[in-house]
Amino acid sequence: MEVSEVYVINSALIKIDRHFNKGYKELANEVVSEVISKSGIESIDLVVVSNMLSDCILDQLDISTILMQNLGMTKVRTLRVETGESSGLAALEAAWMAIKSGAAENVLVIGVEKVTEYPTYKINKVYGKVLDYEVEFIRNITPPDYAALVMKAYLKKYGLKREDLIMWPVKMHDNACRNAYAQLSFGITPEKVLTSMVISDPIHLLDTFPLGDGAAALLLTSGKAVSNVAAEPVKVVYVDSAVSAQFHLREDLTRLPATAVLASRLKEKFGDKVFTEAAIELHDSYSIYAYIILEELGLAERGKAYEIVSELEFVNVSGGLKARGHPFGATGVYQVAELHKLVTEGFAGRKFDGKYAIAHSMSGPDYNARVALLQKLA
Repeated sequence: MEVSEVYVINSALIKIDRHFNKGYKELANEVVSEVISKSGIESIDLVVVSNMLSDCILDQLDISTILMQNLGMTKVRTLRVETGESSGLAALEAAWMAIKSGAAENVLVIGVEKVTEYPTYKINKVYGKVLDYEVEFIRNITPPDYAALVMKAYLKKYGLKREDLIMWPVKMHDNACRNAYAQLSFGITPEKVLTSMVISDPIHLLDTFPLGDGAAALLLTSGKAVSNVAAEPVKVVYVDSAVSAQFHLREDLTRLPATAVLASRLKEKFGDKVFTEAAIELHDSYSIYAYIILEELGLAERGKAYEIVSELEFVNVSGGLKARGHPFGATGVYQVAELHKLVTEGFAGRKFDGKYAIAHSMSGPDYNARVALLQKLA
C-alpha cells in the first residue's frame, strides 16, 4: 500500500488571553473559519479536537461532537484526543496517521481550552491530575513540586546558584513582546524573576506559565491533494511520542527520559544536526525544564544550557509556554501553527529559512513527550 505524504496547508490562532466574553465554541469557531476560508479545500474527512479539561472544568464530555454540531459539520468524522499537556501534538499525530494510512485526505485539527472563568485554585487542582491520581495527586503532589525537585537536583549536581537559572523567563518575555498572539507581551528583568512569589521553592511565579484561554487550528492534506491548494504547504515529515517512568522511579532527576528517547530517534532518522538546523518550539512549562530539554536535544552541554540562552535565535520565537501562554490542550497546536507561519509568511517579526522546524511537547514532568518534525518545500 502506498503511504501518503502529509502537509500543513494552513494554520490559524487567536491571542491567548482571559476571554471572558467568549466561550470555547466561539474561540474554536474563529480559528476554524479562518483556517478553512483561506485553504482552497472544499471538503474535510476528519476533525481531530485537542482538549485537556472540558470534562473536568466545563462539565462537557464529547466536546468534539458538540463543536461539530455548533460548526454545522454534522456529516464529518470527529474525535477528541487527550494526553494531558501534550494533547495538541497527540491530535496532530492522530491526523498524521490518518492521512498516512489513507483513511483520510483532508484533516482539520482544532486545539481549544477555556479556563479563566474558574478560580485559580480549581484549575491548579485539575491540572494536578496529569499525574497519577492514586499515587501522587491524593498525596498533594503537584507539577510545580516536581519542577522544584528537579531544579534543586540540577543546582546541586552542577554546582550552580539559583541566580544562574534566571535568564530563560527574561528571554521568553522578550520574544513574546514581538508575538501579537502572546498572553504576556511585556518585558521582565532578572531581578523580577527572583523577587516574584515562590510557588514551590526554588520555583518562582515568573518561572512558570500563565493561565489563559486559547484556540488554534491546522488544516492538513495528503500529497495527492496538496497541488490543488492555494496556501503554501509545509511537510509534516515525522511525528513521534514516548512515555517515561514515574518520577519516584527515576535514577536521575536532571534528565527527561521520554524527551531523551525522542531526541535519539530523531537523530537516528534525520542525522545528528537535526536540532541544530531547526527552528524549535519546546515545552517550557517551568524554566528548569527548558534548560534540560536543550541538553536532551544536544543543543547544550549537561549543566551548561543557561550559558547559551542569549544565543537561541529560533528557539521559542513565540515566547514559549512561559510568555506566549499555555492553554493546555491547545498548546501543541499553537506550536505547530507558529512554526508553519515562521517558515512561510514569517512569525513574531522573524522568518526561518533553515531546513527543519520542530515542535516538542510533554505532560507533567515528562511523563509523556511528543515531537513533530516539519519541513518547508523547496
